[in-house]
Amino acid sequence: MPSSRHLRARFSVKCDFCFRQCEIPPSGRGWCAVRVNRGGAIRSLQGHRLAALAIDPVEKKPLHHFLPGSLTLSLAQCGCSFDCDFCQNADIAKALVAGEEASPPSIVTLALEKDLPSISFTYTEPLVWQDYMIPVAEAAHEAGLRTVMVTNGAFSQASLERLLPLIDAYNIDLKGDEDFYRNVCHASMAPVLDAIGRIAAHGAHLEVTTMLIEGIHDEAMVRRLSGLLEEAGVKVWHLTRFFPRRRMARCQATGEECLDRLYAVASEGNIPHIYKGNTMYPVPMRCPSCGKVLERMAFDGRCPHCGASIYGLWS
Repeated sequence: MPSSRHLRARFSVKCDFCFRQCEIPPSGRGWCAVRVNRGGAIRSLQGHRLAALAIDPVEKKPLHHFLPGSLTLSLAQCGCSFDCDFCQNADIAKALVAGEEASPPSIVTLALEKDLPSISFTYTEPLVWQDYMIPVAEAAHEAGLRTVMVTNGAFSQASLERLLPLIDAYNIDLKGDEDFYRNVCHASMAPVLDAIGRIAAHGAHLEVTTMLIEGIHDEAMVRRLSGLLEEAGVKVWHLTRFFPRRRMARCQATGEECLDRLYAVASEGNIPHIYKGNTMYPVPMRCPSCGKVLERMAFDGRCPHCGASIYGLWS
């Protein structure tokens, strides 16, 4: 399957799975290190081997407006297209191969046996293992299951077109401004913003997450990000606390006061639903029209107080 989706140039092959669009020489690997040019076709080094498989609350993705209260079958292979200094899952994101084999049909069978309504591609970067994600998503839809993708959002144009019909809900990380992407993530912001706008326009369910690092993310940056997300049509934004990891292991964790301050700044804009994550003090869902607190569980999508329609996929 993957070989028909790549352009050949002399002895190299162009991978179109992510924004880097690597030209991979014979026997060479892409930037992600998990895809290799074998005989003029790009193949995964992982086959059907998984780096992680678990059952999670869908809120852990985080998704607060998508099948609230449900559990999701979460899975990952190794690999990522970024190199974030603060990566929370570098042990598997930067590994090459791991775990036991699990065929796409077996994943769907497991979800059905556990009576789970969705399958989530998460923990690492699903874009670099599309050749596994796509057949799982196709089989999931055939079985009546929904699909979730938790991603850095740095799609290539071709990969976004491939995946839009196959993914029902996205959580995309908007990590910071362009300087932050360049200096801390060693990546680019532009393809992420493009994907956020295109997914929102397409109508797939979309929530965005920004992890706030105290001393780096400030009021000015949060205001800029808020404006960009509002312009893109984003309705749900998660602001989460940073905890030290990887190259930033000696940095301080983001304090609750910092999270509260930046949450207040974000709330000055017009994104209707903003949540705090990795916190002892989460905020409830509120109706953006009347301001009343709403119960997400068993919610039908309309405010019982004023009748306003609330963004989300509720059942």
